Amino acid sequence: MAMADLAPADTPGKAEKHPMADEYLGKLLERHQNGDTENDIRIAFRDFLLHTGIAKDASEITTETRPALDSRNKTDLQIRNTYVEFKRSIIKAGAIDPEAIEQLDGYLMENARARGGIRNGILTDGANYLKRSVGDHRRNISALEVKKAAKEFSRPQQGNRLYEYLQPIIDTQETGLAPSPGRLTQYFGADSEVFKTATALLTEAHEAHRHHPTVAVKRKLWRDLLQVAIGQNSVDDSPDKDYLYVRHTYLTALVGLIVQARFGIDVARYADSAPARLLSGEILSQHTKLKNITESALFTWPPELGETRYLSVIAGEVARFDWKHHADGLAAALYESVISEAERKRMGEYYTPRWLAQAITEELITDPVNTRVLDPACGSGTFIEAAVKRLIAHSAGMRPGRRLALLQENIAGIDLHPVAD
Repeated sequence: MAMADLAPADTPGKAEKHPMADEYLGKLLERHQNGDTENDIRIAFRDFLLHTGIAKDASEITTETRPALDSRNKTDLQIRNTYVEFKRSIIKAGAIDPEAIEQLDGYLMENARARGGIRNGILTDGANYLKRSVGDHRRNISALEVKKAAKEFSRPQQGNRLYEYLQPIIDTQETGLAPSPGRLTQYFGADSEVFKTATALLTEAHEAHRHHPTVAVKRKLWRDLLQVAIGQNSVDDSPDKDYLYVRHTYLTALVGLIVQARFGIDVARYADSAPARLLSGEILSQHTKLKNITESALFTWPPELGETRYLSVIAGEVARFDWKHHADGLAAALYESVISEAERKRMGEYYTPRWLAQAITEELITDPVNTRVLDPACGSGTFIEAAVKRLIAHSAGMRPGRRLALLQENIAGIDLHPVAD
């Protein structure tokens, strides 16, 4: 039985890409409508994956997989980065079965703790589908919101729509991606699987170690700096200050890894072999002789306590990008994608638009090579970025070493905010 008010799954007017999709969705729906066993639905779903090309071959699909080596649980089906759990019906009393959701969420977290690389889960009965990601169980989403997130594919003619729904969930692990603010928001922002996974692991680590002296001291310094920067009671008045600290930890790690990846450092390898050195800036200094670039001592508490799984998750995604491509406004885009507009407004945070920073810089810095620039509240570095670009443009004929020295001598930024560049 399908839910009549699930989100609509088909959009008219699109060309059909997979002629066999309708046929195999029809077979899948037949299993659902006949009330066949979960295993029968699983077999029909597997056939859909194979005959539409979502699975390249049968070797990509495994069944009865343990989320972790020491787990007693077994998932129904795994394809690449996704678990799929099957029920005769995922709907109970007009809502998505909460026990089935809890079961799938548990498998995802087990795998995340074991660094298994599974990002997504799908709960289905062959006609109705609900996507889950690592950490979704911590988002306190209402039953109505969960219901709205579900999709219904109840007619064989919707085969291609089901393909279009499944294909981006079951990740192809594309690499060499060109970074842009929009794409970085998509892959690392609050709705991304990386963010959900990493912050879920960080939240667990914070809850487990919140009274440890290392965490207590760093968190107090973070709180004190924020109160000075944005107002005496802004932090204590926040209903989710723990989550804010977790997100700041995530952001500083993410930006630090991106900076190092842009220098050609294999951040995925070092996240597993030397996470503390990677996060402290020691690896960057070893490769480039640069110091004081990525150090964020207030947020290095997880590796110091042996909690490094979140770093591997972030680094693995960072490594998918080709950082030879330049992404303007990277730090601001990432920050705004993780800290909501309402939160920024409550804390009095405002980021100068890049066009305005560029216009002011061009007006005031007429001789960049012989002018020293200081931004005393640099925030995400918008003015610093504009000043750097202007100096580079006016020093084109200089040797690289001299240009680098000028950048270090002429441009500086400071900020009390603990997450500022």
